[in-house]
Amino acid sequence: MGSGSRGGGVRPVAGRRSRAGGGPVAGRRSRGADVRRARRRTGALGVVWVGLILAVVTRLGRNAGATPSEVGAVLPGDGIAPQVRRVSTRAVPIAAPPAAVWPWLVQMGYRRGGWYAIDALERTLGVGDFVTGGSADRVVPELQDLAVGDRVPLSEYLHLVVAHLDAPRSLVLVLPGGPLVWVWSFNLFPVLPEGGGAEPVGTRLVVRTRMGARAGWTRALLWPLEVGHLVMEQVQLHRVRRRIETADG
Repeated sequence: MGSGSRGGGVRPVAGRRSRAGGGPVAGRRSRGADVRRARRRTGALGVVWVGLILAVVTRLGRNAGATPSEVGAVLPGDGIAPQVRRVSTRAVPIAAPPAAVWPWLVQMGYRRGGWYAIDALERTLGVGDFVTGGSADRVVPELQDLAVGDRVPLSEYLHLVVAHLDAPRSLVLVLPGGPLVWVWSFNLFPVLPEGGGAEPVGTRLVVRTRMGARAGWTRALLWPLEVGHLVMEQVQLHRVRRRIETADG
């Protein structure tokens, strides 16, 4: 019996501990999987945080520089696309009368005076070809003839159309047809001297943008467009102000 018991016993299976208990190889694989899962969680959390930050910045910057009365004002172009929900109103003070600001707005555009924004980025995107090299740092006389119905190019293939022009008070540019609604309204409000006087000594440049989607698939583009436009328009407003205030004459 003793011999039979020894002969009939269950023998240990070689390698069982490595397979069942997780030897060195299995341990390394497990740790690698944990690292990958942690990286995915960190990446997902990072995307969420970036999205939240951009959403807050966009909301705060939607009416940057504008007063409550300017945000609530009815401006030229508001009736063109009253149904759109993405509306921004931004403003900047300029130490020059509206008549001195107006020529800088009229000459904007691709292969015109530029947009006074980030020229290097626009050149990278293929939309930064301007008659003065970069965005104009002076008034260009040959670019001052603009009328309702004229095209203001955005690029070789896209353009805006002048929907409203009331010199030197308001200029409205719209994106004609297509899947996106875009109404860009530039408005000049005179600032009179504090001590009284009829001649303006400054200007409030108030810019309203209305954007929306005509096609369902373009709705996903609205938010990144709004974020990008926020950055470019903030740069535009401050750079055009600096150009005007430092221009000769």
